[in-house]
Amino acid sequence: MLCDICKERESVISYTRVNDDEIEEVHLCEVCAEEKFRKDFKSYQNIIPQLENALRNIFQFTTNSYNDEEDLSCEYCGRSFRELKNTGTLGCPKCYDSFGGEIRKYLSALNINLKYRGKIPKNADNYLVYNRKLEDLKEKLDLAINLEEYEKAAEIRDEIKKLKEDVSV
Repeated sequence: MLCDICKERESVISYTRVNDDEIEEVHLCEVCAEEKFRKDFKSYQNIIPQLENALRNIFQFTTNSYNDEEDLSCEYCGRSFRELKNTGTLGCPKCYDSFGGEIRKYLSALNINLKYRGKIPKNADNYLVYNRKLEDLKEKLDLAINLEEYEKAAEIRDEIKKLKEDVSV
């Protein structure tokens, strides 16, 4: 599919934009995506380098920029890294050892948290629930501060304060 902006290059990123009741699907090439994100996020100057780095890592990971001779493969089952990228499946448990570094690079490029956050059982101790809520609020607070949304950050700070007061009662 061609890029919606330049109509010359193949699109590598797609997203859905919702304005009021109108839904529009947008397809962009690497060059137009970088330019668009640079313009759209001008007010978020502190996160632009992080976005650019993430985009660069994603494009570097998803493009076939290396030759078949350089392709990694699992010593145990023989599955190649190129196959992993194409199918999204590993061949055996040893593939985690062979491709672990590359998989971590990909996940960090997508900004995926590698910490497991499973469900909390309904009958769990109160301190587990408290710690999870506190951790979530602190993450939201950090994000609001990084995005310079100070009013929202103040609200979250107040929620944290109230949560801590409720526990001490």
